[in-house]
Amino acid sequence: MGIFDIDYGGLVVQLLPTRLRNNKITSWLRCLVSPVEWLFNLFTANRTNNLYVLAHDSQVCYLQAALNDVFDPVLRGILVVDGPFEDPLYLYLDPELKPLWLGLVSEEGTTPYPDPQVLYTDAETFSLGICFIVKVPVAVAAGAGYDVRRLRALVDFYRLPGRNNYSVTTY
Repeated sequence: MGIFDIDYGGLVVQLLPTRLRNNKITSWLRCLVSPVEWLFNLFTANRTNNLYVLAHDSQVCYLQAALNDVFDPVLRGILVVDGPFEDPLYLYLDPELKPLWLGLVSEEGTTPYPDPQVLYTDAETFSLGICFIVKVPVAVAAGAGYDVRRLRALVDFYRLPGRNNYSVTTY
């Protein structure tokens, strides 16, 4: 028993003097306590929901767990993956004295790094517009309880505010 586990039906009988414990008085007191019990049930449901929200945050594992709890509790197939990103080739500065030979087309295969080497600008390597992708299985997307707007609302609730662009796809 925790601090919030209260049995109002048992409490009514326990606090009633022994000589007054009959069905009529017990039923009357239980009717008087029923609004308090109703408010307590609302409080307990709200507390349980708040504890769940506090246990989940914007980390990928928690976002994925929250989406799977709502849309796919059995197979848990919803995945959150990083968006497309091109890792830029680092060109050393002159003072670093570490030259990088890009090679010629005719010298392909002679360098210690993979060919061909492509140079990207900072704008081209900045996460290519989509920060992360939510992958939903086709079986879940075709199910009765699936709604894209609800999924997007749940992702928007848990994601970081700066991570603006994301995509929802099926696989």
